[in-house]
Amino acid sequence: MNASISEVTRVGMTAYHVTETLKLKEVDRLFEGAAHVQSATKLIFREGEDRFFFIYRFGSVVFFNVSPQRQRAVIEKLAVLIGEKPEIISEEFTLELRSGERSAIGFEVAVLDAFSLDRIELIAFVLAQSTALEYFEIKVDELFSKTGDIGHDLRSRGRLVRREGEIKRFIGQCITNKQQLVASLYLLDKPDETWEDQVLDRLYRDAVDMFEIRDRYRTVDYKLRMIQENLELISTLLQYRHANYLEWTIIVLITVEVVLFVYELLVVR
Repeated sequence: MNASISEVTRVGMTAYHVTETLKLKEVDRLFEGAAHVQSATKLIFREGEDRFFFIYRFGSVVFFNVSPQRQRAVIEKLAVLIGEKPEIISEEFTLELRSGERSAIGFEVAVLDAFSLDRIELIAFVLAQSTALEYFEIKVDELFSKTGDIGHDLRSRGRLVRREGEIKRFIGQCITNKQQLVASLYLLDKPDETWEDQVLDRLYRDAVDMFEIRDRYRTVDYKLRMIQENLELISTLLQYRHANYLEWTIIVLITVEVVLFVYELLVVR
C-alpha cells in the first residue's frame, strides 16, 4: 500500500530508460486509453489521488509514489510492446513536502511547497532526461572505446586488421547513434509550462543544473564528433585498402596474361 500524500513528507520517484523511442499512440492503446494527459511527447497516467507515472517519447518512464510491484508490471507491459528485453537504466529521486517553504532542488532531494501535478511533472521530466542521457552516455562510450581499439591496431600494426564488413557495420552503428541523439534534441527544450510560471521556470533551471543535463549533453555530442572525425579517417583508409586490392588484382591479371603469352611463344609454337 502507498501512503497518502497527506500522511508523509517524503515521496520517492523512480525513472527508467527502457528503449530508444516509444510510439505513444501504441502505448496509449496498450493501456486502453487510460492516460490522464496526452501530448506528442508524453503520456501521464494517474493512479488514485496521489500516484502518477509518466511515459516519454524518448523512451523513459518515471513513477511517483507508485509501488515497486506496479512499476514492474508497467515495465513488463512496455517490454511486450518493445518486443525485446529492455536495456533498463534507472535513477531514483526524492520529493519532500514543506508547506510554506521556498521550492528548491538539492542533491537527490527536491523540496516543494506543494505536491501539485505541475511541479511533480516538471521534476519527472528532468529525471527522464537524465536517464535518457545516461543511455546515450553508455552507448557513446562503447563506440568511443571501439574507435580506440581500431586506432590501437593502426598504431601497433600500421594497417587496418579488421574485416571490411565489421568496420562498415561499426560505422553504421555510429551513424545511427548520432541520428538518435539529434532526433532527441528536444531533450533540452524547456517545458511550455515554464514560460508562464516563474516558480516552475526556476525549478526547471535548478533541476537541469543539478542533473548537469546540458553539460552531459555537450560531452556526448563532443565525443560523437570526435568519433565522426576518426570514422572519416577510417573510411579513407578503407578506400585506400580497396584501391590497393584492385591494383594488385590488375597486376596479377596482367602477370597471368604475360605468363600465358610467353608460354604460347616458347612451348606451344
